Amino acid sequence: MNKSEALPSAVFIGIGANIGPVSKNFARALANIEKYARVLALSSLYESDPVGPQDQPKFTNAVIKVETRLSPFKLLLLLQTIEKEIGREKTVLWGPRVIDLDIIFYGDLIINTDSLVIPHPKAHERRFVMEPLLEIEPTAWHPAKKMAIRDICAQLKDSQMILKTDFPRF
Repeated sequence: MNKSEALPSAVFIGIGANIGPVSKNFARALANIEKYARVLALSSLYESDPVGPQDQPKFTNAVIKVETRLSPFKLLLLLQTIEKEIGREKTVLWGPRVIDLDIIFYGDLIINTDSLVIPHPKAHERRFVMEPLLEIEPTAWHPAKKMAIRDICAQLKDSQMILKTDFPRF
């Protein structure tokens, strides 16, 4: 089977931003992703406090489920390209950003290289990733932790509260 015949894989992608026109940046990211993947589901938008430095605006987050024939490494390059096109500059670890696109799960693959780690290494610690994922895939399973996302959410600290927003859908 050659690459063009590869079966599509279900992938969950986290989207986040806290500066710039967040709604517009989410819409641009989604439109660009749709050129290479079929969007199957989109969570509500959630607002959360920043993970890193607290002297920055709250983040808006969502998770999308897509189907793609791109390999995990090609998908990573695509997401990084989209981030750059929208204006993301990597400056401060966990600092403010106009867009952040992360591969959360790629099917049930487990990848651990210098350039790519799947499942996302911190996703299971972040309510702003797990709750939106659970919303769109109630039976989701973490392939590395071998746990239901529902159970992971139940174990997360209450200090990681998130709020569904009335932010306009993109």
